[in-house]
This record gives sequence, structure tokens and C-alpha cells, in this order.
Amino acid sequence: MNKHGEIDSLPGVNVPRVDWTKVDHVLLDMDGTLLDLAFDNDFWGHQIHAHYAALNGVSYADVVAKFAPIFSSVEGSLDWYSTDHWTRQYGFDIIALSKKFKHHIRWLDHAKPFLTGLHDRGIRTTILTNAHPDIVELKHSVVSIRDYVDGVISSHEVGYAKEHPLFWEEAFAMTGISIDQISGDRVLFFDDSQPVLNAAISAGIHYSVMICAPDSTRPSRMPTTRYAINHFDDLRPQGPRDRAS
Repeated sequence: MNKHGEIDSLPGVNVPRVDWTKVDHVLLDMDGTLLDLAFDNDFWGHQIHAHYAALNGVSYADVVAKFAPIFSSVEGSLDWYSTDHWTRQYGFDIIALSKKFKHHIRWLDHAKPFLTGLHDRGIRTTILTNAHPDIVELKHSVVSIRDYVDGVISSHEVGYAKEHPLFWEEAFAMTGISIDQISGDRVLFFDDSQPVLNAAISAGIHYSVMICAPDSTRPSRMPTTRYAINHFDDLRPQGPRDRAS
């Protein structure tokens, strides 16, 4: 941190220089931003295929081959993120199966202190997630994530995935974020998905920051957006907000 209280860039990532006294609202993805994506990568990438294979007496490889084009056909849409949709496709209760692995749901390192720092400075926080509401509730039941933010909005409640421009119009209305706040760079957004970040940038959020280490079991990714961090300790509010500023 330099003498002006701004955070300088780190090697390999372009950390935004944030004057926290000028930030009103921080928007955050849930999975891969606040919570470890290791749970989701394992569940959606392995456990559901293994369970289907066991139920139907087929090979794991055949299951992966069967469902790969089905996933591809709905990528970026609400169905991609819908537990109801995949319950119909797989023929078993996705949420019931996910509860068997819920002990793997955990915070990413430094995420909780970051949220606490924002709260201490009087900065509003809202989770914007593509996760189905029942997934949000499952994760809240494990890590109490709702208790650390001012609000949670699921794209399924909005009617559009975060990749869609209309999601952002509705999200701004639901959070009370004004055009002046957006154009004045008083709103930040964090996500691990480049398509979602691109949509946020197109919606006017200049400081849309990529999380490069969303999964604690995998190496950090190379940044593909203007601003990026590995973890929230790269970019943490340091104390109470200066109300006189």
C-alpha cells in the first residue's frame, strides 16, 4: 500500500487502486469469489456423474460423454445453473445429493475479513449469484453467508443470468444503485467468470475485478480482465471509514 492508502499492482495481476472513502457499494459473486469453488467443481464435475453411473449401471466415461453436450447447449443460461433443470436431466434430486457433500463447503481464505472490513467502513455489500436459491440456502446453512452481507440476489429471482444485459438493469434497481454511482465509480464488482465480468463492464461497472484463485485445490489462473486479484488480502479495507472525507 502506498502513502496515499492505495494498493499498488502485484506481480501477475493488476490490482485496482481503490479509495475506499469513495466506495458506496460492493457487489460480489458467491461461488469462486467468496466461497471455495472446489466444492462446486467436485460436485458438478464429478459427483453427479458418479452417482448417475452407479444408479444406472453405466460407466463413468459414458455418463460424461452423454451429458457434456447437454451442458454445452445451455451454457450461460439460467438452465445451466438450475438445480430443477438438472434434477430433471439426471433423474435424481440434485439438492439431496449435494447435501451429502456439504461438509466441503467453505469460505475462501480472506473473504470473511474482507466483508467485515467493508461493513466496518459502512460500505454496502450485495451478493449477485447465478446459483439457484436452494443452493444459496444450502451454503448459508453451512457458512451463514447471508449474515456477512446486506443482501443476496439470485439470477433465478431476476429472470436472467448474470451474463445477460437485462440482469444488470434489474440488479441495479433491486439494490438501489444509481446511474451516478456507477458512472462515478462508486460501485465495485468481484467475480471469477470472464463472461460475467464482461457483462458487468458493459453495464458500466469500471472496477469489475477478476478473482484468479477461485478454487483452493487448483493453481491460480492468468487474469483476462483489466483488474484482477488472487485473494481478498490483496485488496482489503484497513479500518473505519473516514466519515469526514
